[in-house]
Amino acid sequence: MAAFTQLNNSRLAETLEAMAHGLRRLLIWPNRGALILGGTALVLITVITAIDVSLRNVTSTVVPGGTEFIGLITALVVLSALATVEIERGHIHVDLILNAAGPRLRLGLVAGGLLLTIALVAITAVRMFGQSNYLMTNHIVTGRLGLPLWPFVSVAALYVALFVLALVANLADDLAAVLRKGGWPGRLAVLCWAAVTVGVVAIALDPTLLPFEASRVAKGLACILLCFAIIFLGAHVATGMAVTALLGISLLIMPAASLTSLGTTTVAVVSDPLWSVIPLFTWMGLIVVACGFAEDLYRSAYRWIGHLPGGLASASTVACAGLSSIVGDTLSGVYSMGSIALPEMRKYGYDMKLATASIACAATIGVLIPPSIAFIVYGMITEVSIGKLFMAGVLPGLLFTVLLIGLITIRAILNPSLAPRGEAASWSERWESSTQTWPIILLMLLVLGGIYSGAVTPNEAGGLGVVGALGIGGITRRLTLRAVWDPLTKTLRLTAGIILIFMFATAFGRFIAVSGLTTELANFVTEMELGKYQLIAAIMMFYVLMGMFMNALPALVLTVPLFFPLAVNAGFDPVWFGVLVVVMVELGVVTPPIGVNVFAIASMAKDVSMYQVFAGVMPFWIAFVLLVVLLVVFPQICLFLPSLM
Repeated sequence: MAAFTQLNNSRLAETLEAMAHGLRRLLIWPNRGALILGGTALVLITVITAIDVSLRNVTSTVVPGGTEFIGLITALVVLSALATVEIERGHIHVDLILNAAGPRLRLGLVAGGLLLTIALVAITAVRMFGQSNYLMTNHIVTGRLGLPLWPFVSVAALYVALFVLALVANLADDLAAVLRKGGWPGRLAVLCWAAVTVGVVAIALDPTLLPFEASRVAKGLACILLCFAIIFLGAHVATGMAVTALLGISLLIMPAASLTSLGTTTVAVVSDPLWSVIPLFTWMGLIVVACGFAEDLYRSAYRWIGHLPGGLASASTVACAGLSSIVGDTLSGVYSMGSIALPEMRKYGYDMKLATASIACAATIGVLIPPSIAFIVYGMITEVSIGKLFMAGVLPGLLFTVLLIGLITIRAILNPSLAPRGEAASWSERWESSTQTWPIILLMLLVLGGIYSGAVTPNEAGGLGVVGALGIGGITRRLTLRAVWDPLTKTLRLTAGIILIFMFATAFGRFIAVSGLTTELANFVTEMELGKYQLIAAIMMFYVLMGMFMNALPALVLTVPLFFPLAVNAGFDPVWFGVLVVVMVELGVVTPPIGVNVFAIASMAKDVSMYQVFAGVMPFWIAFVLLVVLLVVFPQICLFLPSLM
């Protein structure tokens, strides 16, 4: 009997694997087509933005309907790589419990999480197609250009449908793995996830099926806890927020409102022209890295300070600060500086714990010196000016650079064996190396100068930055077809991972608004009679704990809707609070057990374990603590530049 069961399981597993293989083959050309369409749309956004800015500043005119058209094709950009990223299993999830679980249980948790994700994304796709049909039936067009809206919404819905097929392909593979190697723990996990999926969908469609009565606050808290449970059990981060939005709004209002929210908010988010800022800045930064300008920046910093105590690590920090003014995210800094600086520090006999940790921590400067994806997300959630947030991060970013360099230098002086000095360069070599950094400096002036002067919006600065990066790459003869296409496709992938979370985060935010949880939380804080700085200290401690288990972006999306009203009501400036929150969540990328920067640098330094990198990071916490203290005591560090805009 056992042999017969095993044979049936093996045949079923083979069928599932064949199904997964067939779906992946089926998706090859649609995914390629989606990437080509998304890339073309991003090029159009760049061109229209550049022309619009030029016309406005030269002739005081604009491209007729330019912003309107950018909004329409933004959806073609931000969703184009959803299915591709899923096939590559690149969407954001928290694997803390997955890593702690046994291998058989882990297989079941992953497969079950995909089952729930498929259900929620499929519902979203259906609602988006319904929205498209409504727009077509009612002949709804754009205001200026008179273009029909339904074709663009239909393409966005098609992207989400392709995402569903990619999820099904991965689920088939994972179920096959459960049948082959999961044993009873894996199969039980899948059954539990299936029960949760059925329960969530059933109650969302008919709230009367809830087997008990509960108050409004109790329902809200239960949905929040369910969200965190789903995320920590390894499902897509977006899935947890989608479940909370679908179930919570249904319980608190009605199923129709819940379903409508999934469709309308998704379409509204992906067609918002403000979202073009993320792919534009990301593409600009990746072009800069592909053309080798980041390496020139490091070489120059190395020539100037490489001979000082800890000079090579300090040079990496300076280069990360400069690169951050172009790239906008931490992982790009880790990979670019890691590939350039680690071999140099290894050659000079650096302690590899210090070497890897210094790069992992220096890359976090990328969230402070604009452009910063974290500031963009915070601004989108809170409706705080992204331009002011960008400028608010400049001085804290420079201050953090100085603190890191000071800490590296002090450690190298106290223990020279940690970081031997590099070779001293002549003054002519230093000046010559500095002349090679003009592309970075020019792009920095173009982006930051445009935003600071008010001549361009952050979106327009991103478009001009792309044009500038392409132009400089062409002038220096470093721009190749690969240096354009590879960064472009990577941009679409990175953007898809971010937009998937924010698609459902917006619906999640609506749930928070109707649940009354922010009011209850405010009342709770009031009853505790905390002072304003005690409140901010409590929030910061919460972010430290959150950062230990969750990446920066999900932490921002999940918590800012709760804490932002508290901070504003306590009298804190929303721009200052944004800087502080971004610093705290970014501390999480170098904090165990998640620490994505640590994972990234450990994957590059194969002979250095993650434990060793984490051990090397801990002394750098001093710099983070000093930065937070200085920002709290002297808030003008954040607010000075925005006050001049």
